[in-house]
Amino acid sequence: MICLITFKIKFKTMNTEDIQNMVIEIINRHLDNHEIEHEACINSELIGTNAILDSMGLVNIIVDIESEFLDIDIEISLTSEKAFSRKISPFRNIKSLTTFINEQINEPEK
Repeated sequence: MICLITFKIKFKTMNTEDIQNMVIEIINRHLDNHEIEHEACINSELIGTNAILDSMGLVNIIVDIESEFLDIDIEISLTSEKAFSRKISPFRNIKSLTTFINEQINEPEK
């Protein structure tokens, strides 16, 4: 009897700069698609009075970011209790979002 076992190898690490570039690219694509005259950078605000996105835009980029990471076999959740229970929101700006994603990707498995 032959038993085949398949393992899915998950890409475990990604550096902060790669995450940041990926997030900025996704957001800039959204801005272009919606003809919003702004170019995202690391300090661009995602919530608040100076936000570059409205609430629906934020929801859309959350879905897009999760999907694009999943396309490269990295599973993240930006809508988890962990994200919403933080004292300082990970959606404050691109830098804080990048930090939150980096923590999820690179934290040791429990």
